[in-house]
Amino acid sequence: MRPLLALLAPLLLALPTAAQTPAKVDLSAVDARMQSIVARYRLDGASLWVSKNGQPVLTRHYGGYGPTTRIPIASASKWVSALVLARLVERGTLRWDSTVGEWWPTAPADKRAITLAQLFSHTSGLPGDESGCLGNPLTTLQACAGQILAGPMIAAPGSAFAYGGLSMQVAGAMAERATGRNWDALFDAEVRRPLELSATDYGFTSTAPGNVPMTNPRVPGGVRTTLDDYRRLMAMWQADGVIRDGAQTGQRYLAPATIRAMQRDLATGTAKVDVPDVPQSVDGWGYGFGFWLLPTGRAGGPMLESSPGAFGFQGWVDGTAGIAGVFMVQDTNARMAPEAAAVQADLARLLDPPRFTQSRQPTRARPLSQAK
Repeated sequence: MRPLLALLAPLLLALPTAAQTPAKVDLSAVDARMQSIVARYRLDGASLWVSKNGQPVLTRHYGGYGPTTRIPIASASKWVSALVLARLVERGTLRWDSTVGEWWPTAPADKRAITLAQLFSHTSGLPGDESGCLGNPLTTLQACAGQILAGPMIAAPGSAFAYGGLSMQVAGAMAERATGRNWDALFDAEVRRPLELSATDYGFTSTAPGNVPMTNPRVPGGVRTTLDDYRRLMAMWQADGVIRDGAQTGQRYLAPATIRAMQRDLATGTAKVDVPDVPQSVDGWGYGFGFWLLPTGRAGGPMLESSPGAFGFQGWVDGTAGIAGVFMVQDTNARMAPEAAAVQADLARLLDPPRFTQSRQPTRARPLSQAK
């Protein structure tokens, strides 16, 4: 017979504590919604972390999930990988306008003018798909990038938005060439160690513990992580580049100017030729350097920033409401995106009532069916 504490553990994990929930805010509706999501979709579990104005207000686990649960996050990796490149830009190793031609002088002529910013905003002119070498463990990142660059273009650089992972894989290889270090070493130096991410790597399909090095890491979609690790990224972003916890609390991780550059809508003025089913999207969406810019439905202030993955996982920062969060599940984005949007709406209503209004209905494009 299992010990009583083990039987009660899932219920205890879901209970709020005084430190997690402000005394004047009742978040029981959010708690009930998360429990319902796990039950209705028969999920293994779920987790949720929420911060209001830089102060954590909620950290809860449901079902079989707990503090050490680690899952693949697909396209939510894009924001993670973007931080590696942003740090290199900040110190001058790369520039937002660094070109493919600078690092691949023998690349086909139609690829040489593509910039780093275009590679990480789906505006490079490369196809918006996941074909070819992405995720192939038997090759290297450099060889994969070379294969991609030898392939076709669908538009001139900067003229079209086509969501996919090929261009971001090339950006990762560009970083390797600029530094002489492999992607895993770059991620360790620029993200894992400064933000103290103890359980985040590009192992994706692996179930092995610890850090699993990859010779061809899937830069746009190969991360696996925990709630605790990913919320450190969101807390730093909400604090405008300042680390919020750990041994380096209070230290600046990214300069405000770097974050402003990453927040520019790089999709503006492009032809939208390949657009996924963006959670919460409405007319007026944009794309920054590795994440979506989504209208909140509330007047004034910045847009909601998010990078949802194909399995439903997403982190977000709602600058208008002063809310950041991580919605951790492993299912499909088609089913989980509306649920995440409902959780976000509940939180905005409860934690930011003066500015909350009913969000507009999302517009839909093609389903996000692959682990990009």
